[in-house]
Amino acid sequence: GFGYTLVEAAGNNDIDLLLGCSLVSVFIVLITQLISDVGYAFLNPRIRVQ
Repeated sequence: GFGYTLVEAAGNNDIDLLLGCSLVSVFIVLITQLISDVGYAFLNPRIRVQ
């Protein structure tokens, strides 16, 4: 999977693949955090943007 690809890229000194995997990981975390924040505000109406 994704972890195996990272380990193989590190072992082969494939910097481009490591950077690409890191970028994908960052975007996944950012999107997940955004969904979590929006969902929390939707489920708890006391939370408002000021």
